[in-house]
Amino acid sequence: MSSDLELVRQAVDAFLHGEVERSLEFADPEIVSTRMPPLPDPQTYHGTAGIMEMYEDWTAEFGEFDMEVIDVAEAGGRVIVEMIQRGRGRASGAPVAGHFWFVFSVAGGRIARQDVYGSRDQAFEAAGA
Repeated sequence: MSSDLELVRQAVDAFLHGEVERSLEFADPEIVSTRMPPLPDPQTYHGTAGIMEMYEDWTAEFGEFDMEVIDVAEAGGRVIVEMIQRGRGRASGAPVAGHFWFVFSVAGGRIARQDVYGSRDQAFEAAGA
């Protein structure tokens, strides 16, 4: 297992277990995070505060929300994490589930970039695989 893959795995695991401050220690302070089209509201966030803003934007419409890692892979010098989200709409109460692929770029021992895609093909293509 590469050191980049292990670093991303630790960061994601900390985040998913509510250890947000610890998870941010793995990120470069200038990290760039992008929700890529065709995901809803595609946009780019900057810095560790941007990561928090992205997740707040992402989860704002949910009364219940959970994410789970399905698979972790390396491709094109990047780490790809497949996740499934499950939630319940805040207003409707309707259950929602979806798959997403996070493509992480590591530089200097820190996560420098995090891009989120709505399909496996799009993620692997972006990673150069």
